[in-house]
Amino acid sequence: MSRVGRFLHSKGPAEMLYGALVSSVVLAATSAGAETGELVVVATALVSVTYWLAHVYADAIGGRFEDTDHSAHHRLRHALKNNTGVLLGSLPVLVVFVIGRLLGLDVQDSAFLSLWFTVAMLAGVAAFAAHRAGVRGAALLGETALAGAFGLLVIGLKLILTH
Repeated sequence: MSRVGRFLHSKGPAEMLYGALVSSVVLAATSAGAETGELVVVATALVSVTYWLAHVYADAIGGRFEDTDHSAHHRLRHALKNNTGVLLGSLPVLVVFVIGRLLGLDVQDSAFLSLWFTVAMLAGVAAFAAHRAGVRGAALLGETALAGAFGLLVIGLKLILTH
């Protein structure tokens, strides 16, 4: 199986989506009152890294209940290696925000650009996953809409915090 195939059959895509959702929530919250884009990027990046480390820690220590044969050190190394999806998932959200800033958008508009990108990404990944699973028609549209709705919730949060 190819590297991409192994990734798609692992928990990688789910972790990346989780990372994107976490970073988009942080970006929505921090950008609501931020005057500079740097603050939004730093805060979102720091929270994303902290969240990733918490995810790694929980996997390493929680995994000791299932894997009593390996040391905590071994479990931690394994968790660091196999839980990068949460961290990687936060990157597209930040990159789109930075691109918006580089294109001359203000902090709020860059944040909304990034959040709408997140909606599209969530819906696109859900549609791809459902289609690969054989879902078609109204069920495919439903799964896609549900995934996009999570992103819309974040946009709603941003709107509430901005006003």
